[in-house]
Amino acid sequence: MENVRGKLTYRREGVVMTLDFDLDGQAENDDLIITPKVGAISPGERWTITVTPRAPMTLLAAELRVPIAVPATSRIFVNGYQTWTESRELGPRGRIPSLSRLARSRCSMYGDYEYVTNPGFPGRFHGWTYGYVRTEPDLLTLFGSLAEHTGFTLVTVTASAGKVTLQKECGGVMPTEPYVLYDVYVGTGTDRETFGRYFDLLGLRRLRTLPLTGWTSWYNYYTGITQEIIRHNLDALGDHEVPLDVFQIDDGWQHAVGDWLITNAKFPDGMGAIADAIHGHGYKAGLWLAPFIAEERSDLLRDHPDWFLTEDNGRPVKAGYNPSWSGFFYSLDVENLAVRSYLRDVFDLVLHTWHFDLVKLDFLYTACRKAPKGKTRGQVMSESMQFLRDIIGDNLILGCGVPLGPAFGQVDFCRIGGDVALKWENRLLSTVHYRERVSTVSALRNAISRRHLNGAAFWNDPDVTVLRNTGNSLTEAQRRTLFLVNQTMGGVVFTSDDISSYTEAQLRQYLSQFPFSAKVALEARPFGEAWRLTLRTENATFIVAANLGPRSATIDLDPGVYYCNGHLIDGGEPLQLLPFDSTCLRKAEGNDVELLGTTTHLFPGLDIAHFEYHETSIVFQRFDTARLEGEALIGVPDTFDQWTVNGVAARPERQGVHTVLRVPVARVARPVDCGILQTAAAPDEEV
Repeated sequence: MENVRGKLTYRREGVVMTLDFDLDGQAENDDLIITPKVGAISPGERWTITVTPRAPMTLLAAELRVPIAVPATSRIFVNGYQTWTESRELGPRGRIPSLSRLARSRCSMYGDYEYVTNPGFPGRFHGWTYGYVRTEPDLLTLFGSLAEHTGFTLVTVTASAGKVTLQKECGGVMPTEPYVLYDVYVGTGTDRETFGRYFDLLGLRRLRTLPLTGWTSWYNYYTGITQEIIRHNLDALGDHEVPLDVFQIDDGWQHAVGDWLITNAKFPDGMGAIADAIHGHGYKAGLWLAPFIAEERSDLLRDHPDWFLTEDNGRPVKAGYNPSWSGFFYSLDVENLAVRSYLRDVFDLVLHTWHFDLVKLDFLYTACRKAPKGKTRGQVMSESMQFLRDIIGDNLILGCGVPLGPAFGQVDFCRIGGDVALKWENRLLSTVHYRERVSTVSALRNAISRRHLNGAAFWNDPDVTVLRNTGNSLTEAQRRTLFLVNQTMGGVVFTSDDISSYTEAQLRQYLSQFPFSAKVALEARPFGEAWRLTLRTENATFIVAANLGPRSATIDLDPGVYYCNGHLIDGGEPLQLLPFDSTCLRKAEGNDVELLGTTTHLFPGLDIAHFEYHETSIVFQRFDTARLEGEALIGVPDTFDQWTVNGVAARPERQGVHTVLRVPVARVARPVDCGILQTAAAPDEEV
């Protein structure tokens, strides 16, 4: 790129000074040398900018200004500060509104409100670690930091000025040797090309686990959980033979937030016994903790006030406010060796005495509320995440409430949006522009907009699905859309419902997710407040149409034939969606003989592990986690009027201009374990 300009601000002997630089050559003065290095990478470039000191100094700030065309039809994305922060594509005249002053005393600690001056102007967007400008549906320019471990990178897009500014948080750094100020990837190409290259350059370790389904206690019982509630839900899942992967206990088991070595009176048998019960049902056991905080009434705060970050006046640093606990809670000093020793004891107990397999670690942003002298917040956050990975070892981590850059490669699963609410939107918190609010629609937007992270940086956790009738004000359409979009975009999908309360239709809907697998998102095309999401699995292409708005929506389909709810539709006709509603279609491949879909899976036909044919004989098998009965629709040529499916005779029928076989599918059809194909069903066996 041309005309990239930078400026470094530093202090030497009490005097604030600046040095301008660019990417074309070295800049220097008596105090320091700035050396840029530009490497060509397909697609794009890698910019590495190093500062070599010639005298003692303290860095204060740095910025790179990059010119970029932002046409009126562009879409702009900047990654929000942490997992809960609202993050979505916006047009050039959109804006990120500033938090209301009335909400600052309770809300400012959760986001970047204390670190960024945001005037809320139209056309000005700020985010962290990475961002992009999309100029065509499948063409974008990505800016991604490769060095968040040295300091956070603030990415600001100013659409009206045609400019991207990369500001490095380097304040307080006192370099004594060459210091990498920037390490940035800039690439123009498709989503898969640019994000694929970005994650390659980050050098993240391969994901160690497959996508998961699970149950968590929070979104039904909150802190009111008891041992009896946990056992009841565990038994309900077992009674229905639900093939979940993990059963996770959330907040409410501990003595107080911060006091993790003591179980409260609601769990008299202890957490080890609960983990044993979970394992007895064949599930992994998960447990919630918030390792970097303690609440007002905790023994930890009372007994060890010296373990906490402090303000200049000596008071502990506030990390947030939660009325479900005892009001304000505070940030532990993760640099403190006694704190680290305590956390080692906590995780040794949880993982090696109680034998939990997965830990959900919450409120992680609190580790970097205040950086010590000589370090940046990004450095502290990255070191804290590395510390957690080191002491947790090979056990699974679900990260939550964490700045994403330092979480890349350190957690197995990560929340990528705010909490799902028991209503569609929290209008009060939306009105005050609180971007980390509990909001179902905001969580769904984040799940779609941060889709590029799924399966690359970690498996995305879009938060829970809610199907139950009680304890929420979501409409049936909203619940259906939440269920479908989370299944579409998630690498881990939880519910908190008591499934013993489900109607027959709700239970069928819930079981339609099995087997669960992550999908590759090929495209996400907006249609106002609705989305057309194109996905690819090993053998099929799916279209998920989801309307997140209160008005009916029209979504265009590409030419082709699509399966939907047992019928075929023509892609030449636009799809009409009612407010908040959604649907899933499977696109026909156009083969002479092919599986068009099933009524036994949320993604039609995804429960079929193996499908083959020879002349007029068709054989298929299902995965062993498939749970529903229904029917399959198979497309065949109109040249034969007799077929066999798994040895059973089947007659073709006409559906419009297409010839199809409509065959029953029983609950179990020759189980196939973990996607490994076995011998096809013999003739005359039930399908």
